[in-house]
Amino acid sequence: MAGDVTRLPVALDAMGGDRAPDVVVAGALLACSRGLGPITLVGDAARIEACLQRLGPGGAAVDVVHAAEAIGMAEHPGRAARAKRQSSMHVGFGRVRQGEACAFVSAGNSGAMMAVGLMELRRLPGCDRPAIASAMPSAAGPVVLLDMGANVDCRASHLVQFALMGAAYAAATLGKERPTVGLLSNGTEPSKGTETLREAHRLLSEADLRYIGYIEGRALPRGEADVVVTDGFVGNVVLKLSEGIAVTLGELLREELKGDWLGGLGAALMKRALRRLRDRFDWTKIGGAPLLGLDGLALVAHGASTAEAIAAAVQRARDHAALGLVDRVRSALSAAEVPSDRTTTAELPISRTADTVEL
Repeated sequence: MAGDVTRLPVALDAMGGDRAPDVVVAGALLACSRGLGPITLVGDAARIEACLQRLGPGGAAVDVVHAAEAIGMAEHPGRAARAKRQSSMHVGFGRVRQGEACAFVSAGNSGAMMAVGLMELRRLPGCDRPAIASAMPSAAGPVVLLDMGANVDCRASHLVQFALMGAAYAAATLGKERPTVGLLSNGTEPSKGTETLREAHRLLSEADLRYIGYIEGRALPRGEADVVVTDGFVGNVVLKLSEGIAVTLGELLREELKGDWLGGLGAALMKRALRRLRDRFDWTKIGGAPLLGLDGLALVAHGASTAEAIAAAVQRARDHAALGLVDRVRSALSAAEVPSDRTTTAELPISRTADTVEL
């Protein structure tokens, strides 16, 4: 099945992102130049075609599917998802649902991505809340963090589901057969955390996972767990704080090295190592993060994505499709017995969960 999926196009939201459609189209062409086509650009066909003519696509493996509407970055996710049924997100997710694309990628409104994904693809059995997951650099190697912004308000059962999906993601993408899982808290003692965290801790202690208990924020950059679980509010703060620290440390280091001729000499000698270190923290090389728990593959890219970041997101989408990521997450959820709030919160994911912190 994976072999068939990898031959399908990646559907790309041409209207999503701060500089759409120009940057998105440029990213699609860059991805095609790297052999990552075919790509289906979804959105305002006239604007997309104008970009393609201006950028000179040549024989790029790109086709265009028209969508009459677009969801803006500042729009209310749930309301926009319901009102704009002909949006590029609806059409893009529809391509995945209909088997006409292996994945859908958007740098648009992440809350709307969650809401429209739930409407078009539905959730996997055993998942109440899809979560945004991605690997962050640490001293011990990549650490999977979730949720990174899809669910601000979580129950204990949701955090357990995140742990199961995160472990499946780490196993698939990092080669960790039995990854360790930690629950982010304000201390390691069992009495720490909120009531929700304490209940999640109890449930995770009984789950079929390599659960190592509570971990503090400083454990994340140290790589003390392969998978770190938290709600979307805290996860997004951690993500943005990490990005800011990485950029600031780089700027401070450059300032210090420019201070005297010896520092300049040291910078020249360390140039290759510094470039490798910079690349480890460069979000544009990651491209996008998957929405785990949907019954189909979808990746959320940064709203400020460059063409390079869009191409990287397409690469990641193809990698995840080849790994059969959705089926791996499906299997992990089906093998576990996790309490569910599905019967009492049928409308919650769109009306409340989709009011996310923007990725």
